[in-house]
Amino acid sequence: WYQRRVREAVVSTQSTGGAVCRPVPVLGREIRVGVSVGPILSTTYRELIEQSHGSSDFRALARTFSHVIIKDFPQLSIKEKTQLRRFIVMMDIFYDRNVKLIISSDVPLHDIICLQDADQKAKDELRMLMDDLKLTMEEAKSMSLFTGEDEVFSQKRALSRLTEMQCADYWDLPHKKHE
Repeated sequence: WYQRRVREAVVSTQSTGGAVCRPVPVLGREIRVGVSVGPILSTTYRELIEQSHGSSDFRALARTFSHVIIKDFPQLSIKEKTQLRRFIVMMDIFYDRNVKLIISSDVPLHDIICLQDADQKAKDELRMLMDDLKLTMEEAKSMSLFTGEDEVFSQKRALSRLTEMQCADYWDLPHKKHE
C-alpha cells in the first residue's frame, strides 16, 4: 500500500501538464522550492534543507502541501548540525500537521540520521567542556545543558517519527492545514 501511494504521488508531480514552481507566502515574503501539482510538492534536499529555511517557512509549506517528496537525501550526522536541526524542525512540523513525507535516499530510512556520530560527538564535547571549565564528571553530567543528551534525544525522536510517518495509520490521517 505504501509503495503504491508513494508511486501515485511521484507520478502526479512528474506529469508534464501541471507541475509548477509555486511561490508560498511567508510573513510578507515568498519562498520557492521545487515544483508542485495541487497539494503535492516535489523538491530536493539541497533546496529544502541546505537553504536557510526556518520554522515559519516549514509551517507555510505544511499549510500549503499535504504531501512533500524530498529527493537526493543524504545520510545526516552531527557533522551537519545545522542541516540536521533544520530537518528535525521541518519533520516535527510536518508530523504535527499530518503532512505525508516521502524521502528518496541511497540509505535506508532507519539510517538517515547517524546516531553513532551524535553519541560520540556529545561525549567528545563533554570532555572538552569539562577540561575548559575544570569540572569533574559528576558536575558536568548534572548540567544537562552540556551533555548533548537533548541533541541525541531529538535525533532519536526524529527517527521514531519518520518510521511512524511511513505507517498506514499515519497516511490515513487527514492533512491539518492549520494548528
